Amino acid sequence: MSGIGESHGCISVINGIVNGKAAVLGINLLTEASYTETGTEPYVKVIGSEDTDDNLVRICVRRTLEKIGADPGVGYHVTIKSQIPPSRGLKSSSSVCNAVIKAVLDAHSFEMDIMDIIRLGVECAKEAKVTVTGSFDDACGCELGGLIFTENYSTTLIRREPAEDYDVILCIPEYTKERVPRERYEAVTGRMEEIQKIAETNYLKAITLNGRLIAEVTGTDNSIAEKALEAGALAAGISGTGPAI
Repeated sequence: MSGIGESHGCISVINGIVNGKAAVLGINLLTEASYTETGTEPYVKVIGSEDTDDNLVRICVRRTLEKIGADPGVGYHVTIKSQIPPSRGLKSSSSVCNAVIKAVLDAHSFEMDIMDIIRLGVECAKEAKVTVTGSFDDACGCELGGLIFTENYSTTLIRREPAEDYDVILCIPEYTKERVPRERYEAVTGRMEEIQKIAETNYLKAITLNGRLIAEVTGTDNSIAEKALEAGALAAGISGTGPAI
């Protein structure tokens, strides 16, 4: 019994950590997952990142099997292949959740509404403690693509629309992000609310302003984004909590 699933990445327009209101833009970086029920023990392989903690994948498999009424104790092999580097702000965890859940469902020939898949992935990410807010915005962006606006606390999809086909250049530093106390994000709520208003009509401008604000909160160097703007970029800024730009 085998199945496959895939999902993509996305970048931040509005960071949802500040007050739960978020916006993202889908990009075409791909995550692929294959799932096969075999043996008596779980086995997870992440190609290219063999030292990655596989707890998130195991949680996704278990909770999906429980959701569809299948045996969560079955032996299986999962292989993950992703173009999205982890812990850089490009939504790798949400993409993995979506892909793994879809692979398990595919193996069992089980149909599930796409929003239910997304919300299940959010719960898996929360259990694995790889997200502050549940990253509902990221999960929607990775799975639905386009321009997405969400309310993360209530897992509500507020708005979805196609986005223009832009070329996206990613700067991905070798180092991974460090956690920042949530209070530092909450302290800039008023300023973020102003950026959220701008995003409703000009999401490219919001990407830049959001990036500057998050760089300030996290202490991340934003000079590459500023140089990109000087060189003619339509928008540039930190994605997620960084460090990718």
